[in-house]
Amino acid sequence: MSATEPPIEFSDSLDLDAIRRTFARTGRAQVRPFLSAASAERLYACLSGELRWQLHLNDGERAISRDAAAFEALPGADRARLFDSIHASAAQRFQYVFYNFPLSDLYERSEYRSLYAMRVLEFLNSEPFLQFVRRVTGIDSIALADAQATLYKPGHFLTVHDDHAEDKHRVAAYVLNLTRPWSIDWGGVLQFVDADGHIAEGFVPTFNALNVFRVPQPHLVSLVAPFARAGRYSITGWLRQR
Repeated sequence: MSATEPPIEFSDSLDLDAIRRTFARTGRAQVRPFLSAASAERLYACLSGELRWQLHLNDGERAISRDAAAFEALPGADRARLFDSIHASAAQRFQYVFYNFPLSDLYERSEYRSLYAMRVLEFLNSEPFLQFVRRVTGIDSIALADAQATLYKPGHFLTVHDDHAEDKHRVAAYVLNLTRPWSIDWGGVLQFVDADGHIAEGFVPTFNALNVFRVPQPHLVSLVAPFARAGRYSITGWLRQR
């Protein structure tokens, strides 16, 4: 890391006991603020100005990615046709569409390693962070975290799912939110679904907040409204056993 870059550090105002009690009661918790102010600001600058985003969506079980800049350069009619197809799929089955930057995959290929966001990936796999989430969740077997940066813009969403995947060893999920500013009217809310199909709780995009929740657990990201005036930035992934 450059000597001028702030180190990735926890906020000095974490109340671990309160966070742990909330997680034990509901299977989810929000930690706010999570990072030191300096590291959160630097990470926001990286996400909002330094990444080469790709449009990320699914066609059934198949994930599709394409360069975001190339997609935005398409004629409006072509972009509209793609979203018509995405909406038709979302009406019947699991569907998502948003911008992403696959931190873990790129790191493994030794690409973009100089980015500040990669220092966050390293922090998420450091013993201090892993010990923190073990204590919060009560899951002592957490051994690693994967990560992607995400950007939700108007029209982006993630329909309801529970994150369970055979042989992926996921035991919890996290969302490190770096969104500013945001209005609840703009959507993009991380919502948790109860046994009756109602929204049990929702976390509005909030700057420097870490959301942690047990897997499996039904949840979604609500549609970002067409009148939203900012991007919903985050780093998200799963906490895994070996």
